Amino acid sequence: MSPIPADVRARILDEEVACAARDGWQVASVGAGQAVLQRQKRIGWFWNLILTLVTAGLWLIVVIIRVVNRRIQTLVITVDPDGRVSRRR
Repeated sequence: MSPIPADVRARILDEEVACAARDGWQVASVGAGQAVLQRQKRIGWFWNLILTLVTAGLWLIVVIIRVVNRRIQTLVITVDPDGRVSRRR
């Protein structure tokens, strides 16, 4: 398969980044055929609320620690010269 033009690769990458942005990802950097996106890991509020109520607020300490120390998820989207898209977390 012959390589596709650079402008077509850029358009494919832009479409993939737009799809990821709709899912809550934020663009950290975009380079030649590659984009790096990031977002903070979500916290399951339902069970944390239930546990906080059941333990009379004691579980709230754990929730606060988890909120303060949330991890950042990273997604790397790459478009190779043949136009194939790969996503890596």
